[in-house]
Amino acid sequence: MTTGSRRALFAGAARIAAGAATATGLFTLAACGGDSGGGSGPIKLKQAVSLQYWSILGGADGTRMHDMTAQYTKEQPMVKIDDVQGVDNFLVKFVASVVAGSPPDIVWIRQTYIAGFVEKDALLPLLPKELDQVGLKAEEFDQVVWKASEYKGKRYTVPMDIHGYQFFYHEAMVRDGGLDPAKVPTTWAEWLDWATRLTKDDKRGATVPYSGAGINWFFHGFLKQAAKANVGGASTADFFTADGKKANFNNPAGVEALQIMADIFKRCNLPFPDGVASLDLFEQKKLGSMVNGPWNLNRLADPKGPAAAELRVAFSPQRDPKNPSWWAQSHQVALAKPTKVDEDKRTGSFDFIKWLNDHILDWSKAGQLPANKKVLASDAYQKSDLLVHK
Repeated sequence: MTTGSRRALFAGAARIAAGAATATGLFTLAACGGDSGGGSGPIKLKQAVSLQYWSILGGADGTRMHDMTAQYTKEQPMVKIDDVQGVDNFLVKFVASVVAGSPPDIVWIRQTYIAGFVEKDALLPLLPKELDQVGLKAEEFDQVVWKASEYKGKRYTVPMDIHGYQFFYHEAMVRDGGLDPAKVPTTWAEWLDWATRLTKDDKRGATVPYSGAGINWFFHGFLKQAAKANVGGASTADFFTADGKKANFNNPAGVEALQIMADIFKRCNLPFPDGVASLDLFEQKKLGSMVNGPWNLNRLADPKGPAAAELRVAFSPQRDPKNPSWWAQSHQVALAKPTKVDEDKRTGSFDFIKWLNDHILDWSKAGQLPANKKVLASDAYQKSDLLVHK
């Protein structure tokens, strides 16, 4: 099939992530601690260790990470890992495990969790010397994401990827609805027009999140767009004020961001019937468009899938296309804080984190953009089919 290039899409996503870097809860910049410091040579495992690894990854993402973990233990027989992917109610269970003195050794989390977990004394700092000894260097990573994994001058995580929202649309449904699939909406108003005109009978022109964490992510993306457009003079609108003490969306930018979500919700006959998901409707040619993340390409872009031939991906509609912005965040790997640090386990954990970084190309097959610039620029990535939805 013919469609847009993921290369252009992901490059745009990276630029937006950088442009939105000051957004609280997106890529929150903290005071930067020093990441220099000489190591005394590579860290080496002295004895076999057993590690427990928890992640927030479910579905196809969790399966891929489980397979990668199994590959690591096959290559590194001195480390055994009991990995639990897609831990239900992760935030509560992880903090509870730390309080109980029995946390996992390694956790795969979202960048937005760092501050909260640090304040709950749930994560161990990653020392510059240790990072240097396993070859994890700041200059190899996207700098916005690298800085975002610091909190109050200390580093607690290693970034693995960047993932942000894009615009997905069903070309056949758009065309059959009397619209030109080549004229993709670039503004909120244009998207709302599409959504309204494509909604008829059991077909919906668009959807927005109306439950779960997606509401926050989606609203935050729209809020920052409205702020960048200086709607009502609210150019600093965000979830919180710069000092983190007050809400900062009860303003014209916040009202406008919520209004576009409400308009799509009302005009597209949302919510969906019980038990019906957006991807199901998209594959059934009953959902014309949505703003969503690249992880959905695992299913929608599957050549054997019912929607692959009609799937198109474009840049997300903007409040002001001249000042683009959108929600993006990062998956990161951290060490949980135990009652007493076991140096052998810590060494084994760093060895695994280093391995994950070295094999992040495999993880990018899940639809995420590598945070490691070296991998991103490599021939292996640039010439792979990961960048082109065929």
